[in-house]
Amino acid sequence: MKKILLLLLTVTTLASCTAEPPIPKPKTYLRLSTPAPQYIHFENETLPFSFEYPDYGNIKMIESDRQSDKWFNISFERYGFEANVSYIPIKADTALAYMINDCYTFLDKHKKFSSGIIEQQYEDNKNKVYGNVFEIKGSEVVSPYQFYLTDSTKHFLRLALHCTSIPNNDSLSAYIKRIETDLQHLITSFRWK
Repeated sequence: MKKILLLLLTVTTLASCTAEPPIPKPKTYLRLSTPAPQYIHFENETLPFSFEYPDYGNIKMIESDRQSDKWFNISFERYGFEANVSYIPIKADTALAYMINDCYTFLDKHKKFSSGIIEQQYEDNKNKVYGNVFEIKGSEVVSPYQFYLTDSTKHFLRLALHCTSIPNNDSLSAYIKRIETDLQHLITSFRWK
């Protein structure tokens, strides 16, 4: 009887041992729902452009020191993000290059937190809307999406999407994708007056 118990104990011990160590379950996040929005047409008499933005966004104009520069935010409060938008008229031949360089300077500040930046050119020759879109990857990036638009001669607009809470883009990825899709719609609906 002792031999049978010893044999049974040995077989059980050997069968329960594996070569691989146990792996803990990965951290999980809640499933976030992001319904498709309706789009609202935005036009302001003091701004030389119009566009469509999602109905879950709220636009707030901001006073600027310079009369020609216009600033406003699009708050996506439901998702914990805000888009800072600035419009600056182009007054000199070198101003456009300076403004574009400024965009890249702002991007450089995010490089240490990012795992990569995807840059994509945008061109709408019919409506004279040109620019670059930047998708900034990484779990601790505060500004995961930015772009600038211009007509190359008179107008320049820059948008930077910012997380209003402590960034954890892994858990917020559904929200980021929803807002990115809606900002892409903003770009394609963008028109200079």
